Amino acid sequence: MSTATTLAATAHQLSEAANRKGSPEHASLKALLALLAEAPGEEVRLTVGHAGDVAVPDLVVDLLRQISAVLDRGDGVVVSEVARELTTSEAARILGVSRPTLTSLLDRGEIPSHKVGTHRRVALQDALAYRRRRIAQQRATYEALMAEQDELGIHE
Repeated sequence: MSTATTLAATAHQLSEAANRKGSPEHASLKALLALLAEAPGEEVRLTVGHAGDVAVPDLVVDLLRQISAVLDRGDGVVVSEVARELTTSEAARILGVSRPTLTSLLDRGEIPSHKVGTHRRVALQDALAYRRRRIAQQRATYEALMAEQDELGIHE
């Protein structure tokens, strides 16, 4: 496979090559998927010739598993960078809300933002912190609901 200049171009080339039966990428992908499936929770190491090896972080291994599974299904993968500062549209997409909903959250101060000219920007870390808080709040609400259901003797 030739070297691409951007993440998106590399992902596109890999998606195409992995879908060609008989290609080296297709065979390598199958082997990688099988290998990663055999070693859940085990340390994965990357070896580069005589240069040495390094432990691959668990999150990177999980990402490799997910990408390999998607490519094995015949679907494509797109990889892109996420800026440290997000537009309101980008922040809304990451949070899974509409842009007007995000704007309301910014207006209420639930997520910090600042202006660049006339446009608002949201720090990636602030968007992710809000997302973590929202998930924790949803989990606590669900657990309280389950506890109340148990107290009332409701079993489904």
